Amino acid sequence: MTVSCRVSIDNRPESTDVLFQAVPRIGESVSLPIDGNTQDLRVSRVVHMPNGSLDGAAIVVEVTTNIL
Repeated sequence: MTVSCRVSIDNRPESTDVLFQAVPRIGESVSLPIDGNTQDLRVSRVVHMPNGSLDGAAIVVEVTTNIL
C-alpha cells in the first residue's frame, strides 16, 4: 500500500505529488528526484489536511535540502 503526499521543497511555491510506502516522519531522510537527479532531503514538516483541502492532497510533506 502506498500513500500519496504533496511535497514542497524548501518552501518553494511549486510542489509535486509523490508516492511513499508510509507517511514520512519529521527528521526522516527521503530520496526524491529533483531536476533529473535523486537527492536526499530531510523532512521538516508533515501536515494532514482534513478532507484533502489543499489541491486534493490529504497529506503535505515539506522537505529541506538543509541539514537540520
